[in-house]
Amino acid sequence: MKRALAVFLSVLMFLMIIPVVGAASTPSFSDVPRSHWAYKEITEMAAKGIIKGYDNGTFRPNNEVTRAEFAKIMIAAADVDINKRYVDQTFKDVPRHHWAFLYVEYAKPYLTGYKSGSTYTYKPDQAAVREDIAVALVRLLRYDQKYKADLNQLKKFRDYDDISSALRPYIAIAIQTDLMKGYNGNFRPQDPITRAEAASLLYRAILDRDDDDEIKIVFPTPGQPQPQPEPERINISDSFSDSKLKNWNTDKATGKWEVASKQVTAESDDDDLDHYFLPLNWNESDKVKKYELSVDVNVVGSEGLGGLYFNGKDGKANVVFVQKDRVVLGKVNDVEEDDIDIITSSSYKLKSSNRLKVEVNENTVSIYLNDQYLFGQQYVKQEGTKLGLYLQEEATENAPRKTTYLDNFSFKETK
Repeated sequence: MKRALAVFLSVLMFLMIIPVVGAASTPSFSDVPRSHWAYKEITEMAAKGIIKGYDNGTFRPNNEVTRAEFAKIMIAAADVDINKRYVDQTFKDVPRHHWAFLYVEYAKPYLTGYKSGSTYTYKPDQAAVREDIAVALVRLLRYDQKYKADLNQLKKFRDYDDISSALRPYIAIAIQTDLMKGYNGNFRPQDPITRAEAASLLYRAILDRDDDDEIKIVFPTPGQPQPQPEPERINISDSFSDSKLKNWNTDKATGKWEVASKQVTAESDDDDLDHYFLPLNWNESDKVKKYELSVDVNVVGSEGLGGLYFNGKDGKANVVFVQKDRVVLGKVNDVEEDDIDIITSSSYKLKSSNRLKVEVNENTVSIYLNDQYLFGQQYVKQEGTKLGLYLQEEATENAPRKTTYLDNFSFKETK
């Protein structure tokens, strides 16, 4: 009997311990009681390490979030793995010794900045405001690639003119998708964000929407034929080990393309030719709508001016190329005209080797460099099916002393 009682008491004590262990895993803050309007959001975001408390056990929910702090929050929210290797400095007021330098540089795709002439600033010590977090949430969820901005949504706000003009499409999408709401007919775009508000907005964006893609389905009845495997997707790559360029339609190319040291480059004796295109051999009748292109742009003393082209038709094409201080998405309308219709661009410091990737999803284009997202652009209509490698005449005019090479090309159809 005594032995049975001892076993019972041991089990009872074990069961009593379990809730204590579970409770200890949930963060608690002395200044965020359960009655606080954002208690759930703050504790959930703190548990995930997205917004942390202070060493004295407080959260300080009413403190404003600086733009530097907001960059660190976005790194955690986007689950970005910071690599401490050499990173170029973008903002004049966030030098390398600044505590938030790496956070700001790696979170740049989700942040807003300021430009004056050719100088970029971040203003790290200023408060992050509501329009800043609207942009960050929209880009974090990639809603800017999924939804078309309805700017009429903003005209219902009395403070419409206070919204920064370049940010309005993002604010509109945030309103359309209920990421953010207005207050008494105002959006208050320039109001500082508190730590409690940041936790609440991120909670709604990240956790509340985890099941957005859930749909109800019907299971097949026994014996019913199962769905067939998806057809094999296009996947073409070339490291240019073959000097004959078998993957490429050299007869339709502009400029003379050739392989040198297992890389490809182009030149021309035609002084009127300003753009060199090398089209890929592929089944253009497939008319894929979602795909990615990538290539290494290797620079030897030149200013880059090379990359990829797509949407090619009748001698016209969209181009993405790197240059000395920028990455450019544009359109070439005539290979004998040096003018390019610039669609959008982003600052970038050219390296000796630059891994460029272009993702096309219907009419949305996303640009990556060295595996980091730089920018996206909606409403790029898919008008043509020709795609491949691109160089400007200036990229190789001083070859071989100064030239641009392309290597490790890849074309993949995506879901």
